[in-house]
Order: sequence, then structure tokens, then C-alpha cells
Amino acid sequence: MDPLVIKEFLKENLNRIYDEFSTHESLLRITTSKAIIIGDLHGDFDTLLRVMDRFSPDKWTYIMLGDYVDRGEHQIETLYLALKLFLEHRAILLRGNHESPLTNYEYGFYMELLRKFSPRDGDSIYDRLKDVFSQMPISAVLNDKYFLVHGGLPINNVSIDSIAKLPKPDEIPSNEITFQLLWNDPSDDVKYYEQNIIRGPGTYVFGPVLTENFLNNSGLKMVIRGHEYTPQGYKWNHGNKVLTIFTSRAGPYNGTKPHMVLIDGGSLSIIDVSS
Repeated sequence: MDPLVIKEFLKENLNRIYDEFSTHESLLRITTSKAIIIGDLHGDFDTLLRVMDRFSPDKWTYIMLGDYVDRGEHQIETLYLALKLFLEHRAILLRGNHESPLTNYEYGFYMELLRKFSPRDGDSIYDRLKDVFSQMPISAVLNDKYFLVHGGLPINNVSIDSIAKLPKPDEIPSNEITFQLLWNDPSDDVKYYEQNIIRGPGTYVFGPVLTENFLNNSGLKMVIRGHEYTPQGYKWNHGNKVLTIFTSRAGPYNGTKPHMVLIDGGSLSIIDVSS
């Protein structure tokens, strides 16, 4: 894609996108009989195009779990297409931990903006994108059955209603519950939770007891999340109560088999979108 087209789109639409995100709480409630759930893309423009070709966004509700940028070869193009689908009301976008200046300066997105848009334009567009990221919703409840989030469950006993009231805008984010929703990972090796030594301070791995308590208290059946690289494109934890989905083979993930989740009526399928 022509970077000039993308640059003009962002200049013309980021204020509108910010305003639309700002009208939503941190938790969305979605009801649809036909949904496509897309995990981390990390600049994998080709896989997103392949999903759209196989499952038209005119016929399916797209729900994206975040991490549109950083690491991959086509970060700007991928973010552009996701935002375009959002503006056309053909996709629902959740925030990932890579929609943050905490990662964008280190993992490539900021530098890609400078390289493709010029330093001055890239810097000014990123300043506005930081605002946009800070207003993105953090999570969603789908069909009163599935809890959708980028990372995982917080270690505190939080309710769906309290997640909905989490403060926005929150750039880093600085709220510890929001931060954990974007950064935490499930583990079958702990009962409750432990610090996540791989991801660093403020992050945790959460065990099956936390998952069971959260789902029981919320009246939900399953957590569907992204965030965690898995070479086969998906994995189960906590007795099939937590499903991780990964939809990128860009950059360092070129050996991955990207997958997505398809909700059709009452059934859930995990779909290989590698070809």
C-alpha cells in the first residue's frame, strides 16, 4: 500500500476515531450469531487480508484482540486496515499491550512511522495515535458467554462491572487492573497466581482457581485472549476454560500457523488461516 494514502487517512480520521473510542466503556457487550475473533497480528497484513477474503466482514462481526503493531513488516498497513474496518463499523477493536508507548519505542512501530511518513509527520501522527490507543476498550463480553481480552485475568477479585468502569484515557496504562488485563498470562502450573518473571514487574501468571472464580461470578463460560505466542496458533489452559489465539506469522513469528476463532450460532471453531 502507498504510505501516503495511509498517512492522509490517519491525518483525516484520527480525531474521529478517538471520539468514537471515547464513547465506549472499558468493557463492551457484544451480541452476534456470527463472529470472527482475531488474535495478535503484529503487522501481519497478509494474514488479515486472507481472513477478509475467506470470511467477509460484511457477513461476520470482526472482533480483534489487539497488538496490531510492533515487530512485523507491515505494521502501519495492518493498523490502517483495522482502523478502516472500525470506522466502517465492520470490526470491533480491543486494545493490546502493544498499543502503548511502553512498547512502541522499543519494538518498531514508532520507527516505522518515522521511516515511512518522515520524522516530522511520523512524530505528530504518533502523538495522536497514543491518544487513540489510550481510549480503546480493554475487554468485551460476547453473547453473555465469552470474556474477550488481550492478556488475561487480574489477580484481584474483579467483577465485570468494575472492569467496565476502568478509567480511560490511560496511556501507559497506569491503572494496575488495566495493565494486568493487557499483560497477564494463564498458567496450569500455579493454583492462584505468581509474578511473571518473563514479562517483568507488574505482570502475573494466573491459575485455574482465578479463572473458575471469575467465570462463576460473571456467569460466563470461557476466556478468549491473545498476547501469548504459540507456534501452533492456539492453545488451551485451565481445563479448556482459557483459549489463547495467535494470528500472526510476521517478523519473529514466521514459523507460526496463524489461527482465528469462529463463532457461528452456538458453536465455536478454531480456524487455521495460514493458507
